[in-house]
Amino acid sequence: MQFSRYTLIFLTVFSVLGLNAQDQPAVTEPAKAGAPAVQDQSSTDQSTTKPASGVAVDAVKVTGTTVESPYFRFTYELPGGWKTLNDAARTAANRQAIQEDIARTRMAVGSSKRASAKSAAQDKPAAPPDPAGEAAPVVPERYSLLAASPDGLDSLASPVLPRINIWAHRRIPPLDQPIDHAQLLISGKHNEVLVHPQEINISGHQFARVELINAAGKYQARYITAIGDYLIGFDFLEESEREMAEYSNTIKSIRFQ
Repeated sequence: MQFSRYTLIFLTVFSVLGLNAQDQPAVTEPAKAGAPAVQDQSSTDQSTTKPASGVAVDAVKVTGTTVESPYFRFTYELPGGWKTLNDAARTAANRQAIQEDIARTRMAVGSSKRASAKSAAQDKPAAPPDPAGEAAPVVPERYSLLAASPDGLDSLASPVLPRINIWAHRRIPPLDQPIDHAQLLISGKHNEVLVHPQEINISGHQFARVELINAAGKYQARYITAIGDYLIGFDFLEESEREMAEYSNTIKSIRFQ
């Protein structure tokens, strides 16, 4: 159904912006024209990493500066001395986000059904509902895997900079490729793009990379890759271009099992 497609686009956009919305402008116009065509990464990505079974999606272990994701099977090295958000606070925020997305999805689906019923009533008698023919609504899954800064954070919503956010979002068409999310990020009306979306290889994985100054005047570098049914994103948010270059360079430390 057409409405479901638009609803899904809205929910996917919300999930992209949700974890660091305080540093990103709302999407107000389409991605810039002239962006390079990109092949379907599901066929071009040569990575072999697959999620582990029996482990929570947002489970993360931090030992010193080493961040390990048992589910997505990668490690990453934080800048020296940086502190991460309390694990209990992070996972609790993840659960709350999922519940909010479920409620939002139900509201959107309910509005769609009411609008469809009203339209059908104006044209002709509505046909009896067919429960077997209705697909269950798709609920976006978005997880914070890590939030860190030099002095630590008290919540995911903290505006503290500089900071690093690592997140995982379930892949949902039409925004199910890393380059899609990179294009979405630059679509904000007041963004100043420093590096247009491009594909690079890091540790044997294809990443989409983009750098910009967002509407709040903050510098942001985003790296996104795909692992199984999820997109994994690394957001580096800084006060200066020098800091962005320094801290985003740590993406080179990522290793996949």
